[in-house]
Amino acid sequence: MNFRRRGTVLAALAALMGLAGPAAMAQETYPSKPIKLIVPWTPAGTVDIVARQLAERMSAKLGVPVVVENKAGATGQIGSQLVINSPADGYTLLVMSTTVHTVSPNFSKSFPFNPIDDFTPISQIVTFPYAMVVAADSPYKTVADLAAAAKKDPGKIAYGSFGIGSAPFLMSELFAMQTGTKLLHVPYKGASQAITDLGGGQIQFFIDSLPSPLGLIRGGKLRALSVTTAKRSATLPDVPTMGETVPGFDATAWLGIAAPAKTPRPVVQKIHAVLTEIAAQPDYAARLRDIGLEPVASPSPEQFRGFLVQQKQYWGDFIRKANLPMVN
Repeated sequence: MNFRRRGTVLAALAALMGLAGPAAMAQETYPSKPIKLIVPWTPAGTVDIVARQLAERMSAKLGVPVVVENKAGATGQIGSQLVINSPADGYTLLVMSTTVHTVSPNFSKSFPFNPIDDFTPISQIVTFPYAMVVAADSPYKTVADLAAAAKKDPGKIAYGSFGIGSAPFLMSELFAMQTGTKLLHVPYKGASQAITDLGGGQIQFFIDSLPSPLGLIRGGKLRALSVTTAKRSATLPDVPTMGETVPGFDATAWLGIAAPAKTPRPVVQKIHAVLTEIAAQPDYAARLRDIGLEPVASPSPEQFRGFLVQQKQYWGDFIRKANLPMVN
């Protein structure tokens, strides 16, 4: 090998080592300082509860504090934007949700960020159903009873939601479309107001994520007619699925973990491995199932990203087919 060729080869090797160096270093040294886990919702809600359970276990496995920070506002957009603008080094992570990353963008003509490409999706962490509930003394004992009443009196059966684009709104309109019924939409600022009116007869049903009404269901103050997942919930195994009455109905809520876009692959793999290990812990699973959640881990970050793309397309197709109004 002549001197010139040898110099060229050495330069090429040096360049390759330079490219590989940061990734290898990231894998070896990460994490070396506290990690922020951003929850784009208020404290004490379902997302916050899951995040704090997860952060405790992540900290134990990674050997550094994992600190939950609540950055609520704009229906989850403020906290999400904070993560987008953070360094792509694995030290700022986001709790993703069905609403922000696969539903809300379809209700907006000018969503402020790309809900998938502006992040590095890492893994799902939990799934859970929505539950259709009625008052304990409601005349509707089954989903079939409610659907029959809605068909008999179009526009008379009222449901509660948190406004256009919210999960209760979406689930109720999906129910209406798949049963061929017309319902009356009544928006509320929060679940407590909707449940109060449910008991007073101002609305006839309410569909919300299972952890929210679970205590009232167990206490006998609300009756659960169905859950929205394809399979029955391990938390309420005696409650039928919506699909048992309305074939094909399947709507599963989920939460996941993401980092800013372009986070180094070795860092992503390390976080994914830790999340997978945590999902398999029996005590962690038992705590989550007690409040209506099912711990999960995506097979890979790539699979999770593909799932997000599919879900965003699914809800977009439904919203357009049902001709639901845009928020902006």
